Amino acid sequence: MFDLNYQQAIDKSEHLIAIGQTTIYLRDGTYPWAVASDVEVGSSYRFNGPSSVYIISKLQGLTFKWSVDFEKREANGAGYSLFDRERLRDVMMKLPEPARRRFAKVLRDAVMPDLEKRTAELREAMNKQIDSEDCVRGLIAFAEGREQAAA
Repeated sequence: MFDLNYQQAIDKSEHLIAIGQTTIYLRDGTYPWAVASDVEVGSSYRFNGPSSVYIISKLQGLTFKWSVDFEKREANGAGYSLFDRERLRDVMMKLPEPARRRFAKVLRDAVMPDLEKRTAELREAMNKQIDSEDCVRGLIAFAEGREQAAA
């Protein structure tokens, strides 16, 4: 509804509360990390699991939320996850300990089960692929060895 940054929302908090607009979604990159109090599953999903979280701060009667994506942009269209380790580490470092623990809980409970399942599926496919490659390499070696022995 409103495209406000953090400071604008704080400055207008009394008016926002008066009209019932108490949740503000931040998008401009200026986030109140130091007072983040909670983390919840975001609105992005990939491979049947969440691929983002909302970081939440509550100040002056307002609830601020901003999204953090787990994956790099180049993951789009790939058949596997490509979590952005640097960005996620940076987010963890910015969060106060209670919010950091909540982030870990969201990752453990909502992200990890589907991620583990997808990893197991990909491992199984990779093992079959490796077996096929091994088969072909063995056949080539056998054929080349027999050709040399006959010569």
